[in-house]
Amino acid sequence: MDFVKISLLAILSVVGIVVVRQLKSELAVPLAIGVGVVIVSMLCDELFELVYAFYDFSKEANIDSEAISCVIKVVGIGYLAEFTNNICVDTNCKSIGDKVLFASKIAILFCALPIVSRLFELIKGIAL
Repeated sequence: MDFVKISLLAILSVVGIVVVRQLKSELAVPLAIGVGVVIVSMLCDELFELVYAFYDFSKEANIDSEAISCVIKVVGIGYLAEFTNNICVDTNCKSIGDKVLFASKIAILFCALPIVSRLFELIKGIAL
């Protein structure tokens, strides 16, 4: 990952967005969203490598891939929710961003439900 490129792109974009906001304010938000998407797309290769590394670790440690899959989904939901919330806040729609964060928490709970269910079955098996 070349974080220097991402940082330079972000700094130049912020300067550009500030200028565009003064000249034609309605173009600032799509420009900011576009830059955010470009930055995230620059990270995709590294994200895939990270996901594969987690699966390799789980295979070596004999950990169920469903648990690792759940962790990866939860992290992904969290990052996507934060990214979406930040866009909402930047566009003065904080209340919508708050609903996105709430929805992400519900999605995380549903994602973790099979793991929690298995945990309760394990506890019930030990108690008997």
